[in-house]
This record gives sequence, C-alpha cells and structure tokens, in this order.
Amino acid sequence: MRISLFLLGLLIIGTTQAQQLPQFSQVALNRSLYNPAFIGDEQATILTLGGRWQMIGFGQEPQSAFLNFEKNLTMKPKPIYNPYMRISVPIEEGLKPKKSKFSHSVGGQLSTDKYGAFRSFQLAGLYAAHYRFTNSLKISGGLKLGVSNNGFDADKAKVLNLQNPENPYAGGDAEYDQFVSGKWNTNIINLGAGINLQYENFFISAAANQLTKDVIRFGNSNVNFNLKSHLFLITGYTFELRSEVKLKTTAVVKVMQPAPTSFEFSAIAEIGSALFAGLTYHHNASAGLIVGFQVNEKFRVGYALDVPTTRIYKSSLGGHELVLNYRFK
Repeated sequence: MRISLFLLGLLIIGTTQAQQLPQFSQVALNRSLYNPAFIGDEQATILTLGGRWQMIGFGQEPQSAFLNFEKNLTMKPKPIYNPYMRISVPIEEGLKPKKSKFSHSVGGQLSTDKYGAFRSFQLAGLYAAHYRFTNSLKISGGLKLGVSNNGFDADKAKVLNLQNPENPYAGGDAEYDQFVSGKWNTNIINLGAGINLQYENFFISAAANQLTKDVIRFGNSNVNFNLKSHLFLITGYTFELRSEVKLKTTAVVKVMQPAPTSFEFSAIAEIGSALFAGLTYHHNASAGLIVGFQVNEKFRVGYALDVPTTRIYKSSLGGHELVLNYRFK
C-alpha cells in the first residue's frame, strides 16, 4: 500500500508538462527551499546555509546561495489546576487535555543568484500551518512573501551591431540601451504558496512561486524582467531497510511555461544518525552524488556533485553544492 502511494505520486507528477529561480541538488534534505509548507516539519529551530556553483568551466557560470531559518511555534500545554482546592495542584495526567492537533511555524529566507549578466537577490518571510488528523496523517499549508531585487551587469554582456555584426554595438536596441544606461535596478514583490500531505513515510506536495510575476514592482527601471510563475511538484517515500538504515527517495517536477518541464530524482541512504549518501538524476541535464555527515547532534554538512549528461560535459567540470545545517535546542 505504501509503495503504491509512492508510485501514484510519481505518476501524477510525471504526467505534468525550467527556470528563473535558483537550482539546488539537495532538495530532499531542504524541501522548504521550494515549498513553504515544509518549514517546521522537523519540529525544531533550524538554520541552513548553502551555496551552488553550476557548469564550472564555461565562465560566468550560474552561482547561487541561500540562508534559510525556520522555527516551530507550537507551545507546550500548560498544567491545569483545580480551582476548588485551597492549595491547587496539577490535575492528574490522565485528565489533562490532549496535545493540540494544530501547530504553526515561521521562517525567513535570503537567496542570491547570478547567471551571466543577470543577478537577483531575494528576501522573504515564511509561514506554515500544520494539522495532524491522526498519528499517521498530516496536512500542511504554507505562504511565502518577499521582495526581490533584479539587476543587469552590462560589462558581462556582448551585443552584436544591428547593422553590421562585424562592428561593435553602436546602439539601436531600445531595451538593451536602457539596460546599459544604468536603469536596470528593479524591486519586485513575490508571493508563493504550497501544500503538503504526508501519510506515514509517504508525502506529496505542490507549490507555486512568483505568483504575482512582476505586477507589483518599484525602482528606477522600466525594463521588463519577464518573471514567470513556477510550479513545483514533489513526492517521496522513505524505505526503512534496517534498524539503522533508511532510504529516502524523492521526485521533483518543475514547471515554468514555456520552458520544457524539468524532472529530477534522488535516492539518499541514511546510515544511523551519522552518515548519508545517495545519487541524483536530472533528466536530460545531469547526474550526480550526494554525501554528508552529522558532525554532532546539532551540526550537519552535505555536499553534492553534478556531472552533465549532455554534450556540454566536454566543456564543463560539473557543478558543486555545499550545505551547512545547524539545529538549535
């Protein structure tokens, strides 16, 4: 039954028809990067720092970094006292109210992305609400509200002459001329939302980012960065192979019209509470590995290597990603 649920999730997201937002490999371990419904999922206060350098060897390669914070706000139930007793004492354990089925979490996210002559910086606040129907079934919903700053570095761009491609560019393209004039700085309000359904070791989720596109904007530029809404569909199942070994499988579909749909899959084995290692595959793009270890009960380190599976592998040294995770008490 559980495996059938996982296969059903794969079927649903596999039939969907990627990207202006930063790309990361260790999605299975940092799902709140794509879906705000996952913040607070681990019932802890967590700070995560990560960086990724893609397609090394090309020059002006995409470089991305993020800082993510999340905190669960669930309050511990207070003792209930008998008001009729002169010296009040807590009511017996069996008479105390049951733990609330509802909890909520807050967080913050800072990210930066550079690709060629373009760069973006985003600061966002996150909120998630969780409701547990039973010990096995839980649903979560999340919201993301932030502001992004988008810019253009003319020194990293080359444009052909409209009249004679052999001559240097001498003007004539109105939009590019506005870019190089310095009027390229734009601030845009971003809205995102997500939902996640979890049943025991299986989950399936959906999230949308940049819902408002560039409708709400302010700054010194009229340049259209043409932001698109992104849809992320994520499903996964954790197989308990042995008492100390778990296998986390995760599938991700990223949709941004009119770009082709992106499909990713990862399988990560967790060995005890100290080590994890696995493989990743990005359809028609790359394959790679993920390794990491738990330094202590609070600090975790993860590394990912991606190798292109297309013709560009001859010119690229692949991509590298490092993620540091700190869990507070």
